[in-house]
Amino acid sequence: MTRRTTNWWSLAIAASVAATSALIVPAAHAEDDSIKSIELRLEGACDANNSRLWIINNHATKTIIATLRWSLANSKRVVSDQFQVVPSAKLEIGCAAKADIVVAVYAP
Repeated sequence: MTRRTTNWWSLAIAASVAATSALIVPAAHAEDDSIKSIELRLEGACDANNSRLWIINNHATKTIIATLRWSLANSKRVVSDQFQVVPSAKLEIGCAAKADIVVAVYAP
């Protein structure tokens, strides 16, 4: 290879890395924003130890796909499922003693 060819390949690789980085960074920010737009609430009683679990999408225009995990009081079983929540909606999931958002992203 000549010096000129080597420089061309170096530029091509650098441009490819820069383009890939530009694509990855907005995706990470989009995920962060979707997490800020969604919330879980334990409101109302199902029984003495568990409350009603709600997922709320606070974003006005974007649907969020969220994976949640939750469990009942005095249970070793942990349930995990994915929900698609339309903009400005509140969706009842069921009964739980505790719950977490595993991941949340905007729907394509």
